[in-house]
Amino acid sequence: MSILTRNWHLKLSAVLLSTVLYTGLVFSGSFSDATIQVRVEQANVSPDTFVLTGDLGLVEITYRASNDLQSSVTAADFAARVDLSSYDMERAPEPQQLPVEVSTLRDGIQVISVEPSAVPVEVDRIEVRTVPVEVEPGPIPDGLEIGDPVVSDEEVEVRGPASVVNQIDRAQALVDIPASGIDVNDAVDLTLVDIEGQPVGTGMVDVEPETVSVQIDVRAVETETTVAIRPDVAAGTPAPGFALDALSVDPASVTIVGLPEVLAEVDAILTDQISIDGASSDQTFEVDLVLPNGVSLADGQPSTVTVTATIVPSVSSRTFVVGVICQGAGTNACLPQIDQLSITLSGEGEALNGLDASDVTPVVDASGLEPGNYSLTPAVSGLPDGVSLLGISPSSVPVTISAPAPTPTPAP
Repeated sequence: MSILTRNWHLKLSAVLLSTVLYTGLVFSGSFSDATIQVRVEQANVSPDTFVLTGDLGLVEITYRASNDLQSSVTAADFAARVDLSSYDMERAPEPQQLPVEVSTLRDGIQVISVEPSAVPVEVDRIEVRTVPVEVEPGPIPDGLEIGDPVVSDEEVEVRGPASVVNQIDRAQALVDIPASGIDVNDAVDLTLVDIEGQPVGTGMVDVEPETVSVQIDVRAVETETTVAIRPDVAAGTPAPGFALDALSVDPASVTIVGLPEVLAEVDAILTDQISIDGASSDQTFEVDLVLPNGVSLADGQPSTVTVTATIVPSVSSRTFVVGVICQGAGTNACLPQIDQLSITLSGEGEALNGLDASDVTPVVDASGLEPGNYSLTPAVSGLPDGVSLLGISPSSVPVTISAPAPTPTPAP
């Protein structure tokens, strides 16, 4: 026994050396080395943590396999993992280098080396907090306005890495306002934003609930326009001999409010009806305005206006058919060749009604004319105030002027 154990360490070394030499001889003839890229997986992830490093990337593995096996080796024959339980949570969420552990999943493959041997990993604690919900309407189309939004949830719960959750200021519900003017009543997805309104935590933070119901009243905007006021005169006429000369309104216009499509149909605002039947002098009325459906008065606009009707004597015309008189012939005889003329007068009705034919008899003047045939222009004089001559037809009268017959001599 002493002979066997004597210098045992030298004997063991010799055996090991022989084994190594044999192994090298075997591998040099039947084995070869190769490299392959394998994706690094996460292992031992705690449910209370969140891995900020989403993809740990690839490592290059140098391995040795028999020449017969080499052609069939794939990345699926290896497992590259990082044990996240070795991450120091006291330093979270700063990057830490964790070693990559590589194992083979198939006999006959030997791992020689791994590059890189460690990868940077960021892990953070899970935090849960409540943030307010804010409705953010999109651009409001022209001609529309909206009411205050009503949301089904005033607050939501967010869950995710503490470093990200602490950046969240609110959950935004972005709502499009339809140009059709239809009220909004939709389920809207929430977007987490920071205090500056920039999205944060996309794909990293869970929201409960993820959507909220939003209701917004959408209505057309009322606009203003200024239109004239038009008195509404009832049927009836002034007293005989009088006429309506003018209507005036104070104020003459008014500003109204309504939807654009309603105001487009309004060109004037009427008053309550007024009557001038039988009037022979100016009339003043205090009347209310009559507003169409969907139209109201702007702030500060009067609902009552003053209407003044100006009544004047009526002006008309009247034609007389009369004879003609010849004057100024002296001792000569003056004989008009036309029996009657048409005289047309213009004036107030009352004045015209007070005239008769004797007041408008036309006259031709034969003063200084010698006996003979003439064409003289008739004239009318002595017309009352407010009455004027419009015309005489015909405008000239043929007249014959003849000398008087001689006085006969008495017989002796």
